[in-house]
Amino acid sequence: MNKYKINIICILFWAVPTLALTQAITPLSYHLITQISITSKFLTTDKLQQIYAVTPKNEIIKYAPDGIKLYHYSNNTLGDLIYLDTTDPFNLLLYYTDYQIIITLDRTLNKTGELNLLNANALQVSTIGMSNDGNIWLYDQATFQLRKVAQDGKTLSESQNLNLLLPQAPKPTQLIARDNWVYLCDPSLGILVFNNFGQYDKTIDLKGVSAFQMIENRIFFREGNHLKVYDLKSFLISEMPLPEGITAEDEVQNQQNRLFVKKIDSIEIYELK
Repeated sequence: MNKYKINIICILFWAVPTLALTQAITPLSYHLITQISITSKFLTTDKLQQIYAVTPKNEIIKYAPDGIKLYHYSNNTLGDLIYLDTTDPFNLLLYYTDYQIIITLDRTLNKTGELNLLNANALQVSTIGMSNDGNIWLYDQATFQLRKVAQDGKTLSESQNLNLLLPQAPKPTQLIARDNWVYLCDPSLGILVFNNFGQYDKTIDLKGVSAFQMIENRIFFREGNHLKVYDLKSFLISEMPLPEGITAEDEVQNQQNRLFVKKIDSIEIYELK
């Protein structure tokens, strides 16, 4: 009887190797370490567990993992700051969509570079991300292409016209590059995967996801009152409950054994045990 059951399971995995199966993680306990009083419009973290809060006035405030304020950066001449890429804590990437301007900062939030995307012949960039070699990936909605550009705007590689390749034109909400792969998140299509030359490889069937994190070989995303984790190797989705009191409007970031929660007027830092 046991042998029969094992054979059935093997057949299921062989028949649908890319299906994600959900399993629950043993419930975790959360210990609130500290709370930072700040009103921010969005929050991000880096692999060193450092915290970056972007205020409604487009000021970036950087905090140590224990919540101590470190540095700040402000630029009110470029309009709305919509994205901050902290893939490399020593080379941060900022995107101001109103003027299609990209700014780079060092670890102390001092400006190190600026790129006007018009110089890259990019007309309607919806999302950007830091490449693993220090260049910039971007998605141009006008040409339906994923492109890698240098700091001076020179095109290094680009995808095909994705409007012709996919069932519908992508409208990505986030771009993350890790190792030799680029991940474009589209809530309608899923997560589109490209190689390091910008060529389309596959789509991960995670529809409805508009924001995610990449940690090692796992994709972290929020669904209701759970943090879900998609394993790129096993195709399994695991989930863990979030601390009580977290609402749908609260943003959540995970880094190692820390959980960071952006609430209306504060940031809560939890330790997972």
